Amino acid sequence: MKKIILVGAVAAVFAASTAMAETPASATRTEATVAGANQAYSNQWRVYKLIGLEVYNQNNEKLGDISDLLVDQTGTIQTAILGVGGFLGVGERMVAVSYEQLKFSNQAVEMKVASTASPKTADVGRQTTTGAATTAAPVRSSGERWYPDHAVINLTADQLKAMPKFEYN
Repeated sequence: MKKIILVGAVAAVFAASTAMAETPASATRTEATVAGANQAYSNQWRVYKLIGLEVYNQNNEKLGDISDLLVDQTGTIQTAILGVGGFLGVGERMVAVSYEQLKFSNQAVEMKVASTASPKTADVGRQTTTGAATTAAPVRSSGERWYPDHAVINLTADQLKAMPKFEYN
């Protein structure tokens, strides 16, 4: 009886040590599989991160932000609802634009701001919207954002304000 218990205990220890020895190798394979799968999504964005994204015109003037996205029955985004005008949400109005009109950029917007230097040495300073790195890697690293910095539309503020107001039924 003691021999059977001893043989069973040795077999259990041997089985456990074999399973533990395989864990790092299988974990490495799993990590490689996950990394490969994530690379397949490297050029895609999380849709909920697009809501609230600032929209600029070609002259880097802020026009508003994306308030909502409308999809068709296949799930393809067709329309972007932009909040334009107003101040801190007061007086803002919603307008609908074709999603195809928006171009997205991973690079921060350069804005001209008054400098604190003397007028003789510098009239204009440069500032970006994020202060983070502005280049996008071809393959997303673990710390890279899953959304663009901003959107650009080839319209002016006056053109957007002249568009019909969008309302949900």
